[in-house]
Amino acid sequence: MIGMAFATVMAGQVMAQQDAESVILGELFDGITEAYESVDGKDKPYERFKFTDVKETVVDDHGSRCVRTTPDETIDDPGKMQNRRNCFIIMSKKDYYLYVYEIQGNDTVMLARYDCCFGQHVGNKQMRGDKKTPSSFNNSNGDPFAKPFTISQIQNASTWKHDFKDGRGNIKSYGDWFLRLVTPGHSGIGIHGSTNNEKSVPGRASEGCIRLKDSDIINLRNHYAFEGMKVIIKDESIDDLPFEIKAMRKQDIKRKRHFDPSKTVKN
Repeated sequence: MIGMAFATVMAGQVMAQQDAESVILGELFDGITEAYESVDGKDKPYERFKFTDVKETVVDDHGSRCVRTTPDETIDDPGKMQNRRNCFIIMSKKDYYLYVYEIQGNDTVMLARYDCCFGQHVGNKQMRGDKKTPSSFNNSNGDPFAKPFTISQIQNASTWKHDFKDGRGNIKSYGDWFLRLVTPGHSGIGIHGSTNNEKSVPGRASEGCIRLKDSDIINLRNHYAFEGMKVIIKDESIDDLPFEIKAMRKQDIKRKRHFDPSKTVKN
């Protein structure tokens, strides 16, 4: 009975701590949202970047029409991190990037950037099997932090296999880690490696999950990810958010890919 009582107390303390962290992070996100709503993209720190000349190309990938584009340099700088619990993920389906940001006081700092591969087809996921990646932010809602996805589990996927029905059989496909996401209305979506599919990163080729290079999923898990982490996946129609523009300009971050959302290649 004493053991059960102790466990109950400990569980209550953990839940209270998580609730307190949620409130604090919510307040921080509110601050970002206010900044987001108060600028129009014309002020110098928020001046939008020009679109790049890099192209998206439709290719045959084991019998499927998929999209590939030019890889970019990985950014991975955990030394800048102050508090892991203040980190969150933003993904751009338009530009094929996964970014890790941290809220630091009144500022937002980019800690990491990884190339990624999304679902084979353009658009927000509607049903199982449509090979689309779900979006948490699109043109129908004005607050990118209103309904973020979250990481619910971090699972060792080093032995996991999958049959893509493309003639290669049941093969290793996930890298070392699977970061399972809560995506309301859909299940089985996660961030993972690209074992036996690394050439698909960056691009569109998955069944709906987000693929990173195998080395990048290890770094994401080891340096930044935690259960409960907020994850925002921007629809293909969404460009950089103002706080992203400010962070990239302040940190002088260069990138190879910044596509015009009106010219997204469909396959």
